[in-house]
Amino acid sequence: MENTSIQKTNRSYKDTLFRTLFSDSNNFLELYNAVADEHYPADTPVTPCPSNEMLARYNDVAACIGDQLIVFFEHQSTRSVNMPLRLLTYVTDILNIHIIDKDALYGNTQVMIPTPKFYVMYNGAQPFGIKELRLSDAFLVKDDEPALELNAKVIDINPGSGEAALLRSTALQGYSYLISEIRSNQNIGMTRDMAIIAAMDSCINQGILTNFLTDHYSEVQKMLNWEYDADAEKRVLYNEAHAEGREEGREEGREEGREEGILLIARKLKKAGILPLNEIVEITGLSETVIKEL
Repeated sequence: MENTSIQKTNRSYKDTLFRTLFSDSNNFLELYNAVADEHYPADTPVTPCPSNEMLARYNDVAACIGDQLIVFFEHQSTRSVNMPLRLLTYVTDILNIHIIDKDALYGNTQVMIPTPKFYVMYNGAQPFGIKELRLSDAFLVKDDEPALELNAKVIDINPGSGEAALLRSTALQGYSYLISEIRSNQNIGMTRDMAIIAAMDSCINQGILTNFLTDHYSEVQKMLNWEYDADAEKRVLYNEAHAEGREEGREEGREEGREEGILLIARKLKKAGILPLNEIVEITGLSETVIKEL
């Protein structure tokens, strides 16, 4: 299987450092072995799930390992318990579009698919507080044996979290250290640009992600700058829109006012263009159809 490294595409979204680093097949396999405590050999075929414009803007990194597993990694710097619902859409899209022979679905022979595995890689400043997220937690009617389930393991990749995966994966440990150094540099008063450059230089001098950072120095700097911009903009946009929506709801004092407030939030988020449709659906509770018509 061809080893995939940094892939430049015509995708409309910006690549993140996590996605780029672990789109490399060697790093992806190392990461899976680390989080699952497995020992797949280095020559195990790793087939990245196709990154077309519709799917790749949603999922961070997904690949098939051999013909046995299909593994999804989602990187989160903010706490979200809705990841199982989002992952459900990712895996069904990938299976339906790229893996399943649709004609075979109507036959009498069992259609076999790679076993799905789901991981949320969390490096937010606040503790996540949950080790595993379950789709059934979102069900309105609880069932001891839910007919549909999706479990996603949460891996805290912050330095000092105690996660064994950080010791098993050099790439993950390096990524964790780099992000931690940037935060530490900002905490002592460095500007964001200075904090990123100083952290990258520190990693290179210590032999951490040296080849990756040296080969893609300016590209990584741009990725990190964009990530910090996007995180900040999302928070500001949502807080402002949410505040306006609440105020409008109070002024109206009626259900219509509250609905208008939610529509205002959705309209602002959609206009900004920094969130995919499914995240706007999560934030507002509106349907995709309503949001598309705004």
